[in-house]
Amino acid sequence: MSDIANALFQQMRLTILLTAKDGVEESPFHPAYLLAWDDGVYPILDEGADWHQPHTKQFRVTKEKVDRIFSILCDHWDDKKEITFYGLEELLGIHGAAYSTGDFQRHNVISICRYLFLHDRFDKEFWSTLCRNGECPSEAHVIASDREVDIYFN
Repeated sequence: MSDIANALFQQMRLTILLTAKDGVEESPFHPAYLLAWDDGVYPILDEGADWHQPHTKQFRVTKEKVDRIFSILCDHWDDKKEITFYGLEELLGIHGAAYSTGDFQRHNVISICRYLFLHDRFDKEFWSTLCRNGECPSEAHVIASDREVDIYFN
């Protein structure tokens, strides 16, 4: 990544996130889109918006990673098969917060799932199962929380 590409990405990121400085409801952007920019998750479900498209390579969580998790969750949804967060981690080769044999880290999976939740993908029961007590780490409970989105300028 070039320094210029990174600078343009950061400028666009701040421009988008600052629209929510007075609250998410004041921003013209969907809360999921704001979260994606804040957490560095490629906003795969927002292809109608073109602000992120020139910056595909700058997102920390790539389009391919978001697509892989979305596909896994869609397959379970379509087959009406339950999946828990720990089950998802197992499929992705994640073994706790600090160790992974795959390309994914726990915090990225949480961010991707939160993005999908904010986009109203799947139903409440699906997310309740994914984040069931005892079958997910405590930090995964943020996925289906009632809060729209918090901007932390991560």
